[in-house]
Amino acid sequence: MTYSPRTFIVGPDDTLFRLASAKFSRMVDDPEHHRLERFAGQRVRMVEAIVEVRDRTPCAVVRLVYQMLGFDARGRLDRRASMRQNVALADLVAGRVVGGSTTNEATIVEASSRFVARGGLWQPSASLEQRILQAALGELKCARL
Repeated sequence: MTYSPRTFIVGPDDTLFRLASAKFSRMVDDPEHHRLERFAGQRVRMVEAIVEVRDRTPCAVVRLVYQMLGFDARGRLDRRASMRQNVALADLVAGRVVGGSTTNEATIVEASSRFVARGGLWQPSASLEQRILQAALGELKCARL
């Protein structure tokens, strides 16, 4: 048994587009040379599905993560905003695990992280989530970016 990440971008009309993990990594590492002009100037929804694979066949979705991605006018990923959101999410998780301080300053930082983190999250409708699950398991074909 292994696990495989599947990345999808959700268009404004809820169309699902499959984005290869390697391509997404290149977009993060070098946004100038790895753009998505189709989403230029937009803020779009992204889904990362972690899929359990047995005998080379996807059998279960074990986790879904919903995030927002911003693109500039030339279709470059706004890497700074994405990193800021991911750091804020990590801060929230670390705060829950380690336990927060009782000082006012720590409370303000925690609230700030929570605000930034929520700005990068979204929740699908039940029908869209069902389509995402089907796509992650290979039961629904999606255009590739």
